[in-house]
Amino acid sequence: MTRETPSCARQPVPGRLPLREHRLRARVSLEQIMAETKISRRFLEAIEDGRYEELPGGVFAVNYIRQYAWMTGYDAELILEHYRHRLDGQAAAEPVRRPHAPRWARFFESA
Repeated sequence: MTRETPSCARQPVPGRLPLREHRLRARVSLEQIMAETKISRRFLEAIEDGRYEELPGGVFAVNYIRQYAWMTGYDAELILEHYRHRLDGQAAAEPVRRPHAPRWARFFESA
């Protein structure tokens, strides 16, 4: 089962991708995606709405996005580019926190 990339898929990263609209045009329901991929509805809706901070971290989020794209026929790389762009923006807005050194490390630093 192969999916084709839509012609509108290669655009600059906008504020919100038209994922829900594309899925509806492709006549794929969230229930079909849930049944095929075992991804919960809340994560699928978060992907469609661009609320990537609600997804589990790391490889899980990337895998969920790839599976969603495969099921809907959307360009996975475009969604992942949008995902990374949005996460980079959030990371820049948050202050960088450095972990405290363990007590034993402070002993060697004072020597």
